[in-house]
Amino acid sequence: MNNRLLISILMILALAMVLLLARPNVFSIIFGAIIVAAGEGIRVWASGHLIRNDEVTTSGPYAYIRDPLYLGRLLLLIGFCVMGWKYDLILLLVGLGVFFIYYMPRKYGKEMSRLENIFGEDYRDYASYTPSLIPRLRPYHKARKRPWRFDLFWKENREQYFLLLAIIFFLLVLARYLNN
Repeated sequence: MNNRLLISILMILALAMVLLLARPNVFSIIFGAIIVAAGEGIRVWASGHLIRNDEVTTSGPYAYIRDPLYLGRLLLLIGFCVMGWKYDLILLLVGLGVFFIYYMPRKYGKEMSRLENIFGEDYRDYASYTPSLIPRLRPYHKARKRPWRFDLFWKENREQYFLLLAIIFFLLVLARYLNN
């Protein structure tokens, strides 16, 4: 079984656990939904700027943060667990552990060396200025001024599938609340 398939299966099992253990209330739904919306908003914004393997992307959120897609994913994890409340907060601790101990180091190991190999000093300069998950208040000094592009969001980065899954999962957690 390849690594990607195993990770996909584990993600599906984790999402099923969040749903099964969910005991949402009005507060958790509202507060969690705000965090989820922020996470998905960051992902949509970032995917409309990301041009993979052709340049060091420095427009949009990439002017302030090196890994906005990862930040968005982290906020989705936090937001959905907050929405689920009670036992899902225990899953949040496990999820945060997996995110920071396994996922991020593995991604950094592959992605940073790949980007350094492709872009060299340009990427090293960018990476030294922009933090990974906590945005800077001032943009990268060499940031490009480029508008968000729908074609990058839709065709290049295929973020619409991730957005659809986030909406479906949100509706499932909401249905769990409405059925209690």
